[in-house]
Amino acid sequence: MDKYKISGAVMEKIYENILKLYNKKQTFYTKTLLNGNIGEKTIIAANDLKEIGIDISKEKLPQIVKDQDNSYFIESINDIPTVVIVGGGHVAVAIAKLAEFLEFNTVVIDDRAEFVSLERFPYSQRIAERVDRALQQDFGDNAYYVIVTRGHKDDFRAVLAVLQKKYYRYLGMIGSKQKVGIIRQKLHDKGYENTQIDNIHAPIGLPIGAITVEEIAVSILAEIIAIKSAFVGDRTQNNVFAALEEIVVGKIQEKAVVATIIEKHGSSPRGVGSKMLVTQSGKIFGTIGGGAVEYAAQKRAVQIIAEKTAVIEEYDLSPQDASKLGMICGGRVKVLFELVN
Repeated sequence: MDKYKISGAVMEKIYENILKLYNKKQTFYTKTLLNGNIGEKTIIAANDLKEIGIDISKEKLPQIVKDQDNSYFIESINDIPTVVIVGGGHVAVAIAKLAEFLEFNTVVIDDRAEFVSLERFPYSQRIAERVDRALQQDFGDNAYYVIVTRGHKDDFRAVLAVLQKKYYRYLGMIGSKQKVGIIRQKLHDKGYENTQIDNIHAPIGLPIGAITVEEIAVSILAEIIAIKSAFVGDRTQNNVFAALEEIVVGKIQEKAVVATIIEKHGSSPRGVGSKMLVTQSGKIFGTIGGGAVEYAAQKRAVQIIAEKTAVIEEYDLSPQDASKLGMICGGRVKVLFELVN
């Protein structure tokens, strides 16, 4: 177990800055020191990840990285991912409804205002503009682009616009093999490499034999979920950040600790990146898995508030030690406890 006293006032200021970025719905990252001055936290941008050896197009976050002297926990402090639907037809309506049900932000783009009406997309950001111009907007690094326009010309414009973006998670295009072949050839003619073109999901969606527009929407969102899960760890951030907001604005006037799973081996209920916030009175927001582990972590968090320390604890769920916690999952988790205020 590592300990290091760190000022609650300093941590509160850091979390204030994190909340500001979080509420702007921007993708950003934090780098937390796990040894020495444990809990020392830095906010970093996507460009900074390459300097510490992380390629977010290929690697899953959160993760622990090491240099010669230190270990760091790198995580994405992310808003809800955004599905950007290019084209406002009947397939787009079904995709938007399902994406909203799955708690994605949604944006719908079409140059025909009547196709991006409030009636058709009541919960989406609606943009009535030529698709390539609309796609010049920044929809964040955690964006998933779904191209379902009415014709080859707009498909090509949309694909080109997305390919010019520095960061995005997914680009998929609906269409027949013939249409996909035409777009691929045009991209070749524009000088795009096979590796770039092959990253376009076309035909779009998982091959589930979808026929109706609703089934097509399911196949597309299933593919997006698969991509999202490959890069983003198990996170329980929304309730935690809502509680942090209340602490910052003074609605919750208690000391608090954030507990985050930073390492997992074997089977356990929650994954790396899962969070919970525990107040001085023991109230919990979010979860790191429930059961006896969460109960033990809750009790430890209250102690940490009194000790004013940042702490890493390990909970062993292997059969020989599981009886201590009343669980038989068979794994081990490390939990980082950080003071909030």
